[in-house]
Parts: sequence; structure tokens; C-alpha cells
Amino acid sequence: LLERTGTVISGLSTLHLFQAESAAIRLQDMDIYATHEFEAEILSHLKEKEGYKEGQKTERRTEYDTSMIKRIYKLEKGKEKIDLIITEWVSAIVPILQFYSTAVMNYMMAHTFISLYPKWTKDMKSLVNPQMYLHDSTNIQMVTALMKYIRHAFCINAEPFNLGMHD
Repeated sequence: LLERTGTVISGLSTLHLFQAESAAIRLQDMDIYATHEFEAEILSHLKEKEGYKEGQKTERRTEYDTSMIKRIYKLEKGKEKIDLIITEWVSAIVPILQFYSTAVMNYMMAHTFISLYPKWTKDMKSLVNPQMYLHDSTNIQMVTALMKYIRHAFCINAEPFNLGMHD
């Protein structure tokens, strides 16, 4: 399904793989990014074949602060949670490149794992995306999201020189 639809997985679930030795990061929720072309097929698969129940459905930008997102479905199966994030762009990775922090600029595809900032991610360091404060885009959702990563022991900074060199 991932390969055929170009769907990608991001969020804490990718950090779980990247930092597998870290007890601080547990796989509890998954963020799945897909294009609107495959929205119905992926939603159907998660509900009918994986047993997830659809909860809240959010239209454009209310939870994730980016215009690249068209819709978000909240799905649950017991304690497992999935956010299915739909973009109208041709590639599902576009919203990931707009994220508020480098800590979440990691994603899995069908056959690979990509970390845009591997050294900082490995060292549990993260840079706030300058677009957030240069364009006065900070809001409570962004602060809440950053706090989630601070709770997972990430050092969050707005100044790249404080994080050290990145390879």
C-alpha cells in the first residue's frame, strides 16, 4: 500500500525506528501522509482491513499549521492512534518539509527511512523552523507540538549555532 500510493509515515513513529535504543520514545501513534488521489483507498484500508475506527475529521490547517494539508482523519484502535493527513500536492512529503521543527522532518517510505537532519535527530536536538517566527506563525498548536518533543528529551532551539554542526 505504501509503495503503490506513495504514502509516507512521519512523527514519533519514525523516531521510534531512528532511535530504537531510546526508551523515551514509544510507538503509540502514527502520522500517515497521503495525497488526495489515494485518500479513500487508504482510509478504507485502515478501517476495513486494519480495524481502525474513524473519529474526528478536520478540514484544512486547524491542527497542523500548514497550508499544504487539506484534511486530517483521526483514527483509533484501542490505544493505537493514527492521524491520516491528506495533501493536495503531488507528493505526500510536501507537508513534512513545512514542519515547525527539524525533529519531525523524518519519514518512512515503503523501502526506506529518510532523516533530513540525521545528526541533530540522533543527538535529540531540533531547530525551530525559522518560518514560524519570521512570519509570525507561532500559535498554541505549535507550542504544544514542540512541548511533546521536549517531553521526549529533545533540546529545541531557535538558533542553529547553538545546536552544533550538522552533516
